[in-house]
This record gives sequence, C-alpha cells and structure tokens, in this order.
Amino acid sequence: MTQKFEPRLALVEDDTVLRDSLMDCFQLSEFPAHAVGSAREFYQLLVHEEIDIAIIDIGLPDEDGFSIARFLRQNLPATGVIMLTARGTAADRVKGHEDGADIYLVKPVEYDELEAAIHSLTRRLAMTAQADSGEGEGPSAELWELDKTEFRVTAPNGNSFGLTNKETRLAVALVQAVGQVVSRTDLLKTLGYFDDEAGQRSLNAVIVRLRAKAEMETGMGLPIQAIRGQGYVLRDMVCRD
Repeated sequence: MTQKFEPRLALVEDDTVLRDSLMDCFQLSEFPAHAVGSAREFYQLLVHEEIDIAIIDIGLPDEDGFSIARFLRQNLPATGVIMLTARGTAADRVKGHEDGADIYLVKPVEYDELEAAIHSLTRRLAMTAQADSGEGEGPSAELWELDKTEFRVTAPNGNSFGLTNKETRLAVALVQAVGQVVSRTDLLKTLGYFDDEAGQRSLNAVIVRLRAKAEMETGMGLPIQAIRGQGYVLRDMVCRD
C-alpha cells in the first residue's frame, strides 16, 4: 500500500510577525514545520532535520534566498523550494526559477494560495519519490571513486576529499549496494547509532556534511539520493580497496 506523503516544511523568514503568523497557519493545517530567521540558522537546521519543502524569503540578513535555493539544488535536489518574497519583477522571478525555485510567490499572499502551492508541490514530490523507488538508470560513464583504505573520495573531475571514519563507513555501505536503496535502519546500524531521534539526527548530520564537503572540495554534487520512506541510494560510484 502506498504511504501518504507528509511534507516537512522549513520556513526561512526574518520578519518575525509574518513568520509567527505563517507558523500558526501551518499548525492549523497540520504541516510539520520549523521556522528560522536566517540562512545560517537554516543550514544548522538541516544538520538535525530532514526537510521536504523549504519556503524561503529572498531578503535575509546574512545571505539571500537565491543562494539557499542553489545550495539545495546542488546538495539536496529532492527538496522542494518555494520562494515567498516581496521582489516580484520578471527578472527576479526568472532568477528564482533558474536558481532552483519550484514555485515563486510574491508578497503579500493569501495563506490559501501558499497552502495550495504546498499541496501542489507535495504531489509532485510524492510522484518523484514513487518513480525513484523503482530500478534506477544504468551507470554513468563518469564515475565517482571511493578509496576505503585511504578514506578518500575522488569526483569525476579529478578533485578529491578526505572522509572521517563515519563518513567512510556510510559511503562503503552505500557503494556496496550501488544503485539500490539502503534503509535508514541499516545505515544507523552501520554507524553504530540507535534507531531513535538522536540517532536519526546524527545520521542526517553525517549525510549533510558529506554532501556539503563534496560540493566545497570538488564543485560537484555527490550522487546520494534520499528515497522517501525507504532510505538512500548511491549512484555512479565504484569502490577501490
């Protein structure tokens, strides 16, 4: 039986009045949601929580919403992105979509419109997750390489980066089942975490750090994909002893 897809939201908005008002609406709509007021707080949130849809203001105090959208597209491509901003020019809309926004809404917006956008994006994410749960495509000609004895990953462009012990154990577990979904339960066991809230947060943190490290050191997004309700799948990587 297909499980209902319940989106977990993150609201990135520095206007405290609007942020509190929207959080009240999310609660009434029974959307699990977190609210933060800056890009830094959002990145910290990603270490501890899995997010399905990010609702992002552009004008933030430390980093604009466009760069957050780019980060999500590069590192967490399965995450839905809704821009909610006062910047409504055609150029802003184009940039928003080019940088990764799925939906671009201009303030002021009625909550009914935002809720409809969330439901629409949720349906698209659910269909994508369902499609991804089937057999993946064949391997790419350009492969990542994991050296498990040197604790190192090399990207197709030749750039490489080192891994911590836990990152290596995670990568080995995924590459040994390359192209197949590895359950979160199995990954928790691999890393020595309990299957509880703390363990889930720790697993999320390892994956987010690994993705961020790959992006920073190689300029490429690591091909790890979250499969909703199942686990993670790694594509296009080989292992060298």
